[in-house]
Amino acid sequence: MDTSFKNPPLKRRKRPEDHEHHDRWLVSYADFITLLFAFFVVMYASSSINEKKYDALSNSLISAFAPLQATEGDNKIASKMKSNGDIAGTQTDASPILIDPLGLIRLKRDMAFIKREKMNRVEKDLTKALKPLIEDGKIGVMQTSKGVRIDIIDSYLFSPGSASVTSPAALNTLAQIAPILAKSDQAIDIEGHTDNQPINTKAFNSNWELSAIRATTVLNILNQKGISESRLSATGFGSSRPIDSNDTAVGKAKNRRVSILLLNDSVQQPGSDIAPAKLVQPAVQPQNQPMETKSQ
Repeated sequence: MDTSFKNPPLKRRKRPEDHEHHDRWLVSYADFITLLFAFFVVMYASSSINEKKYDALSNSLISAFAPLQATEGDNKIASKMKSNGDIAGTQTDASPILIDPLGLIRLKRDMAFIKREKMNRVEKDLTKALKPLIEDGKIGVMQTSKGVRIDIIDSYLFSPGSASVTSPAALNTLAQIAPILAKSDQAIDIEGHTDNQPINTKAFNSNWELSAIRATTVLNILNQKGISESRLSATGFGSSRPIDSNDTAVGKAKNRRVSILLLNDSVQQPGSDIAPAKLVQPAVQPQNQPMETKSQ
C-alpha cells in the first residue's frame, strides 16, 4: 500500500487583530462627569436653606444656650446675623423649620465667633484699665486655652505671710477689674500660688492654706464689688504650679501670685491652665490635693 501520499497539514487561520479604539476613555470620562454633576447637585440642594427661618432658629438657640448681656459690641454682632431684622419667636409662618448639617455648622461657627469676640473685648478692656500696672510688672493679662487670665503678684495685694488686702491701691485695682468681669456671664476661678519656701506660722501651717485663703480673700472682694457668688470659685495650689524657677529671688517673686481666670465656658472645671514647670521640683511632695473652696 502506497503511503507516500499524505494529506496536507491544515493551516491555522489567523485571528483578525482587534481594532484599537482610541476613544474608549470617553466612556469612563462620561461616567465621571455624570457622577460629579450629581454630587454638586446634591451639595447645592443641601446648602440651600431658608435664610429667614435659619436666622430665627439661630437667634433662639443662641438665647437658650449662650445668653449674652446686651452690650454695644454684642448688638453690632447680632445685627450682622439678622438679615431681615426678625426676632426669634415672631415668625408667622407655621411651616416646620428644617435643619441641615451645613446650617448647624454655620450656627456653631457664629456662636464661637461671638464668644471669641467677647473674650477679646474683655482682654482689651482689662489691658487698657490696668496698663500702668502691666508696664510696672505687677499685673499680667493674657488669653489662654481656658480663657482670660489676670496674674497679680502677691506683694501688690498682701504683706508677707498675710492673707488680708489692706492696701488702698490694691483694693482700687480689684474695684477696676470687677466691673469688667461683671459684663460677662462666664465662671471665674481665683487661684492662689506661692513659692517653694515652707511656711509655718500661727495663722498658716503650710503654703497650701496660705494660697487657698488668699484666693478666697480676693473672691470675697470681687463678690462685694458686684460679681455673683454663683460664678466664683477659689483654689489654692501652694507651690505646685510655678511659672518660673524657684532658684532665684526673681523667680520666686513671679511664682507668688493670685490668678483670676475668666473661663471660656461655664461648664469648665476650675483649675490652673498652667502645667507645673519641669525644671522645678518641690522640696517635699505634698500628699494632699490642692485645697479648693467654692462660693455657696
